Amino acid sequence: MMADYVVVGAGIAGASVAYHLALQGQVLLLERESQPGYHSTGRSAAMFMETYGTAAIRALTRASRAFYEQPPAHFTDHPILTPRGAMHVAKTGQESELASAWDAATQSSSRVELLSVPEVLERCPVLRAELTCGAIYEPDAMDMDVHALHQGYLRGFRARGGQVMGNAELASAQRGPSGWMVVLVDGRTLQAP
Repeated sequence: MMADYVVVGAGIAGASVAYHLALQGQVLLLERESQPGYHSTGRSAAMFMETYGTAAIRALTRASRAFYEQPPAHFTDHPILTPRGAMHVAKTGQESELASAWDAATQSSSRVELLSVPEVLERCPVLRAELTCGAIYEPDAMDMDVHALHQGYLRGFRARGGQVMGNAELASAQRGPSGWMVVLVDGRTLQAP
């Protein structure tokens, strides 16, 4: 079987790559299990937070916001993002960590608030004042429906002519003079330039 591109793994990462590659040519999306996302995608609780991760991750998060807030027509039946807000609480003794996190947060997001202990307790009264030194509140943090996102990528991928192959576990992939030779555990072979 020939394809322009072969993507291994039909979880959220593989499905998103395949979705975008399908605009460039014929794509085969291989999934070891019988259905995409079997192991983790769609089972995760996920948050969209501009203050999370390394500088590179934060930049990717900011760059993806517009897509998640306004996905293409027919991508999903309901919103991918739902407003939630998030509070990062520091315990007593973590004042320097809170200050460092605040510096990083203000570089990542224009909408963060540094909360005093009384402000933390106002938002979350079950916390104990003597164990808390403050918090960072991120009002734009949102719940992310990763199942809807994953299904949207798969739906769009198929609409663009892509093919998902279930029960297709990779045994090997080697580049040769005529392109890639992909061999599956069951002996099937695929080729891509």
